Amino acid sequence: AIEAHETGVPVQRHTMLEFPTDRTTLHLDQQFMLGQSLLVAPVFTTDDRDTEYYIPSGKWTSFWDSSKVVQGPSWAKEKVAYDDLPVLVRDNSLLLVGKSGLGKPDWDYNDGLEARVYELSEGACVEAVVPGGKSTEKAAKLRAERKDGKVTVKVVEGSLKGWSATLLAQGSSSHLSTVPAGDDGASFTL
Repeated sequence: AIEAHETGVPVQRHTMLEFPTDRTTLHLDQQFMLGQSLLVAPVFTTDDRDTEYYIPSGKWTSFWDSSKVVQGPSWAKEKVAYDDLPVLVRDNSLLLVGKSGLGKPDWDYNDGLEARVYELSEGACVEAVVPGGKSTEKAAKLRAERKDGKVTVKVVEGSLKGWSATLLAQGSSSHLSTVPAGDDGASFTL
């Protein structure tokens, strides 16, 4: 939301805005991007029919099941329950996820966050901002970087309490690794 306020680019956007050179995205009207990292494909069919959606170029990991990784560009066709929602995370993404089970949208955003790093390429560097809770106030900024097979995640502005970092679907086989982050951040060696 801070990015939308500062740049004018909406949080929920047409897939074409993120993939302007992919002509297939020009005509997609039943899916959208949520920010630059999440592809959302709402279900418009009954449980017994296939749902079909387009996956743009890149490596995409299911938000709900990190063992499901898909290489785009391609079309996905699957049976999805009407009350389910396909959500895919783009490669080279850093998502900040709050504590589960809070039951409310407003909480101390810089306490207990999980920083999830998805398919970070060698030499890539991505950042994410932790909102402060008031207008465009920023509590912290995190950076994930991969250099020489080592992924580091650290706070580069502000501060966080009790946070952890998770590396998802890195490399050719999917795996999940979570470490609590200290003052210096968290590191993974591949």
